[in-house]
Amino acid sequence: MKRSGFLYTFSVLACLLTPAVTQAESGVALLERQQTLSGQPIDLSDETRTHLVFLDIWTSYAGGGTEAFVEQLPASFRQSTHQIWIQPEFNVTRAQLQEFQSYYPQVAPLVLDHQQALLKQFGFWQTPAHVLIEHGKVVFSGGNDALLAYLNPAAKAEAPPARDAETYAWKAVQPPAESESMTRKQPASYVVPKIGAEAPRFERQTLSDQTVSLAGLLAQNKGKQFVSLVFVDALCPMPHFPDCEDKLAQWQQQVESDQSRQWVGVISGYYIDAGIAAGFAEKFGLTAPLIFDTDNALYKAYGVHATPYQVDVGPQGRIQYRGDQIR
Repeated sequence: MKRSGFLYTFSVLACLLTPAVTQAESGVALLERQQTLSGQPIDLSDETRTHLVFLDIWTSYAGGGTEAFVEQLPASFRQSTHQIWIQPEFNVTRAQLQEFQSYYPQVAPLVLDHQQALLKQFGFWQTPAHVLIEHGKVVFSGGNDALLAYLNPAAKAEAPPARDAETYAWKAVQPPAESESMTRKQPASYVVPKIGAEAPRFERQTLSDQTVSLAGLLAQNKGKQFVSLVFVDALCPMPHFPDCEDKLAQWQQQVESDQSRQWVGVISGYYIDAGIAAGFAEKFGLTAPLIFDTDNALYKAYGVHATPYQVDVGPQGRIQYRGDQIR
């Protein structure tokens, strides 16, 4: 009876695990059909372990990205493993991903995961997530904590409380201070002008062909008014910009009712021309001066990667507020 019970239990477990294994292997086949952001095919070498890193570029911009976590993994692991970075196609465009890679060249090769197909195929629903592939087979999949435990199984015996598990496990696998990974030159971080920093100066033409400059606006209000820049995208409404219609309506109400500041809109130049930008302004009844940011220079200067997004510049020319709340 015991043997029969064991065989029954084993067969049930096998049936339960088979779909997951099959799904993971299908993920490998799907991965091999992808191309990198630069148009190169994905090469899964049998000689090298492949490490898939599912990331979120917006978290990287905020300073807590998965690339920082990977950088702290043991040098021996990173040097013997080929990283492939994957960004799920959620709240991101190809152009935004290309811009991100220009700031984070170490995150390469980079793949845009259309409709989150790879993320779902490997059984994930959020990032960060990791997959290790050896000889075409998935040998590991999981989040940051799980990867740390996989690389250092001995740390499990001394695992601290759950809320501190990653911190302690991370320390356990962190390379010594004198290691090569800690002394080599690191890529420059992406810099976002923070609250209190001097606002980047600009001079641009509005859609109505009027010249607008930050210096002129600050001089015009004689040190008494804020200048509020609202960054918007003419592709609204789209899934990339949740609730953008409501936020645009809210902004227009603010423009009409709040006379204590000077409002200026900045329209992203990605995928559109000035004619589409003008049609967008008319559709939503936007009455504030609107700059068509043809090369997205203002977006880059102010470190804006979400829309709608507001930046308030104080009378002294310093940033007083930045965020996705229109206020």
